[in-house]
Amino acid sequence: MKIIIILICFTSLLFGQRKQKVFYNEIGEKVEKQKFTESIDHHKNLDVYYENDTTKVGMLVTRQKFGHLDKMTFMNLKEYLTEISAKRIDTTQNIVINYLTAFPKKAANTKSRSNWNILDNDYLENLHKIADISQFWINAPESDNLDYYHSDRIKWIADRNNLFKKLFFPYEIRYGNYILIKPDGKFYYYLGEHSKNDILENSKKYFN
Repeated sequence: MKIIIILICFTSLLFGQRKQKVFYNEIGEKVEKQKFTESIDHHKNLDVYYENDTTKVGMLVTRQKFGHLDKMTFMNLKEYLTEISAKRIDTTQNIVINYLTAFPKKAANTKSRSNWNILDNDYLENLHKIADISQFWINAPESDNLDYYHSDRIKWIADRNNLFKKLFFPYEIRYGNYILIKPDGKFYYYLGEHSKNDILENSKKYFN
């Protein structure tokens, strides 16, 4: 009898811990799992997952976005960049942000270095040929793998107040994102893996 009671309690506990799964498309509409899975297209969107105490959530996030920062928000962003980088921004300059997310986390005993071509020495040289640009290497405060991303020669700056996360990147995306911002506050961003050629080509289109 005691065994039966224990089994019932254990089953009830497992059932109580089973979380509901919900899925949303790019515009925040709730969709069925099959529709969610069929809509994943990593050229256009990324599937992002998180959970709370009761629910597991899957969301589709659009990889590219155009927007416009209002005057006060843009002024605060430039002041913040000046504060964390000790680099004054000319109001006539375009801004390029290379943003490193916190994921993936550092692997144990990893001694290799990234061969991501965004870190190549000629990237900045070619970027500055495109337009008058002020460029920054920004990392999420939780990043623990900066050595892997050549911190010996790349001046990574922690987004210590999570301002970029609040403004642009509320969801955890693997690897890096980038943002192009014009002097009038108009911006374009791209989420997730990309190459230096992606930034260079889009900068040519966006800033010229």
